Amino acid sequence: MVVLGSLCQINSSPVTPTAPSSSSTSSSTKKGLLTRRRTSLLVGPTAVVASLIHLCNPIPSPPSFDLALALQQQDELQQEEDRAVHLFQETSPSVVFIKDLEIDKNLKNSLDEPMLTEDTNAKVEGTGSGFIWDKFGHIVTNYHVVAKLVTDTSGLQRCKVYLADARGNGFYREGKIIGYDPAYDLAVLKVDVEGYELKPVVLGTSHDLHVGQSCFAIGNPYGYENTLTTGVVSGLGREIPSPNGGAIRGAIQTDADINAGNSGGPLIDSHGHVIGVNTATFTRKGTGVSSGVNFAIPIDTVMRNVPYLIVYGTPYSNRF
Repeated sequence: MVVLGSLCQINSSPVTPTAPSSSSTSSSTKKGLLTRRRTSLLVGPTAVVASLIHLCNPIPSPPSFDLALALQQQDELQQEEDRAVHLFQETSPSVVFIKDLEIDKNLKNSLDEPMLTEDTNAKVEGTGSGFIWDKFGHIVTNYHVVAKLVTDTSGLQRCKVYLADARGNGFYREGKIIGYDPAYDLAVLKVDVEGYELKPVVLGTSHDLHVGQSCFAIGNPYGYENTLTTGVVSGLGREIPSPNGGAIRGAIQTDADINAGNSGGPLIDSHGHVIGVNTATFTRKGTGVSSGVNFAIPIDTVMRNVPYLIVYGTPYSNRF
């Protein structure tokens, strides 16, 4: 800046011309040329010196820039974590824990069947997940989660559903089969919710999904309630086997962990909308450990079938 100021001073102070006599015109011209020549000599070395000063003493970047960048990255990470926490807090009250029980045959006709404690009066046959479809107590899950109840001929199978109301108060009820569709691995349970206000899930769409977008699975793997796993949509339009030996087409592939007990739980997007029903995973042979290749039934398929199961108890394909 000092160098620039000196240059400005030179340019802003020209030599004031005087009226020369005819005899001194030539001399004055030479002096004027000399003055200009000296000026150019002065400007030239000054510019060189300025360049050398700039090279020898480069202007350092402000140390606050790196700090601001680090703070910005930290803030973005915090926002991402806060978003995941918020999604779980908003959606988890709509997710239920399902236990398949086989009661003691001596208690088959007991009036206290819905309140049985499986530790003493019943055996746990399996666990799974589901989600609240509406405020009337309809629960959507996988068919294979409640298959034993559907096919039971002994009258000893029961389904116990653990859920929470809109205020977060937990309670449990016996789940009754309303309808099921093995072709799409879907089933609907009904629980008595008198005195409780439920919080149904928010339904999204699956036809506009893109590979790479974030997704989250909420369920009860291995009986651990309210578990959240995260990942991305890994693939679309997959084909997976159904319980009746057919194929479920259009399934969503995800790397969000889905293990035993996650079945029937919701797969949600970054807005908290349900985009699928977690249903299957490939496991490493002989280990039972998830390979990271997991599948969910697309919510568009679920929305086409569940209303028929609620109203008629049987799938659309069986009625028309």
